[in-house]
Amino acid sequence: MTRFLFTSVVLLVVGVAQAAGPVSELKTMARDGQVFLTWKEAEMPAGTTFNVYLASSPIAEVAKAARIGHHIERHSARDWWDDPASFKKGAPHGKPVGFRIQNYGERLDPAGGLFVHTVRKGAHGKMFFAVTCSDSAGKEDTQVVAGENSLREGVAAEAADIQPIWQGKGVPTVPGAGKGKPLWLNLHAKGGVVAGMEYLVFGDETMGWREGLPFKFSVRIEADKVVVRPTDRVWINRPHNEAGDGGTPAIWTFWFGYNSNIFDRKLMAEGVPVNYTERRNLWILDWVRRHHQPDASRGYCSGSSMGGCGTVSFGWRHPELFAACHAHVPIVSYTYLGGKGSATRLEPSCWTGAIPPELKTSDSVPLLERMNGTKFATEAKSDLPFLFMIHGRQDGSIPWQNNPPFYRALAKAQQPLAVYWDNGTHSTCGKDAPPDVKAWLERFRRFRLDESVPAFTNTSSDRNPGNGDPADGDIIGWINRGMDWKDIEDTPDRYAITVTADYPSLEYPVHTDMTLRRLQRFKIKPSEPLSVRIGNAAPVSIKADVLGLLTIPSVAIPSRDGVRVVVGRSF
Repeated sequence: MTRFLFTSVVLLVVGVAQAAGPVSELKTMARDGQVFLTWKEAEMPAGTTFNVYLASSPIAEVAKAARIGHHIERHSARDWWDDPASFKKGAPHGKPVGFRIQNYGERLDPAGGLFVHTVRKGAHGKMFFAVTCSDSAGKEDTQVVAGENSLREGVAAEAADIQPIWQGKGVPTVPGAGKGKPLWLNLHAKGGVVAGMEYLVFGDETMGWREGLPFKFSVRIEADKVVVRPTDRVWINRPHNEAGDGGTPAIWTFWFGYNSNIFDRKLMAEGVPVNYTERRNLWILDWVRRHHQPDASRGYCSGSSMGGCGTVSFGWRHPELFAACHAHVPIVSYTYLGGKGSATRLEPSCWTGAIPPELKTSDSVPLLERMNGTKFATEAKSDLPFLFMIHGRQDGSIPWQNNPPFYRALAKAQQPLAVYWDNGTHSTCGKDAPPDVKAWLERFRRFRLDESVPAFTNTSSDRNPGNGDPADGDIIGWINRGMDWKDIEDTPDRYAITVTADYPSLEYPVHTDMTLRRLQRFKIKPSEPLSVRIGNAAPVSIKADVLGLLTIPSVAIPSRDGVRVVVGRSF
């Protein structure tokens, strides 16, 4: 009888101990270069977080394993992308639903845990995982129970290309569905996500403050284009209260990135700004190009407000990907000019207050220099995408003071640009723009990376943007409005182009300086003398600059029919 009671008590104590464990039933699934860990969670106090460990043999002590995940939220199997409260402060929570981690698969239990590990290159042999928890003060419960929060049997997986997980209805588009079509990257404004979001990806350690962070995006194969809509939201597992217009746990990053220690406000001064969001975008673009096979020479990027900011700070800086960009009310340089200054937009996610000039990114470049478009335009050595922009002088969100210096830097660098500005605010800018300016959103998608493009500067029909004071200069104006071209000839020995200028009320003749960019077959050597003929005028000799750029000054356009410009080694 005594033996029976003793055995019962032991079993009861063991059962209670096991039932009280924060993590149980740890399971794994390996696929496409990733290992998906799921577990059951006991109900834990607010502020509890979880940790994931990895080793090459069964883990009995976490001190002998590598920690690969930290500050993982409670109920991390819950798909926070489907909860309105993730994106809008004060919004009621939606019904919890779990992530779907397999194409057409059932959703996970939203009360459980999830972590996704990306297998490193060169990894071999079985992998063993363990999951522990830490309280709100950071004290970790390091107890490991084999078969509960630690794997008895390892999982075999190899490094491979990550594949997105289909979240949409029906079947995903087949590989090659966008073959030969142009690709249009459309960046959303602050405050929202994109409709559809058919694809889910769990990023690797380079794509977020911890590995395994989920992000979603949309790809639509339309009749004449492949439209890619990424999302600029990341889960930081705490209310982002330092963001005056934020306060949610899923933050926006102005399409750049954020502090490596964003998960804990107290630790951010020890972290560095990292371009995590840009890395996600590059991953998406690479996957879309490999999977859907769009025309690599016809890539475009556009956006408005925060999306316009990302178009300038991300898309415009990738001339190998994009032939042209269209940015509506973008920040061109993050500075402290004009009211509070646009650099305040980076403070909540990248630092703990005002950004000091010496604060460097993970690439060892000062953040304010990295996000300064004027500096980038001045120093760029390559042919940048043709940039169309629309700004408003009274835009309280996007200080006007940064814009004129940016326009002038592009002109001095002889990079392609077309700008329109008015006296509008952030919400009204461009609404009353002329039809030819509104048509830029379609026109910017005619460019190609395998076709030359002229950069116009000092155009006689340009207006004056002023010195940066919203009251100085032409209140409504433009740069290179109506400038166009056609009938390009680009051969090893001859280059020809018809330059035109046209918009209502334009007075002729129009004069402009024209720099030839992105030449394909007509290669110019540094300082090479060339013969140039404009219209029926006699040829003149013009020497290329030390970089091999040819600028043809004072091209006169007599009428809307344009003028033919021919360049050769000799005539």
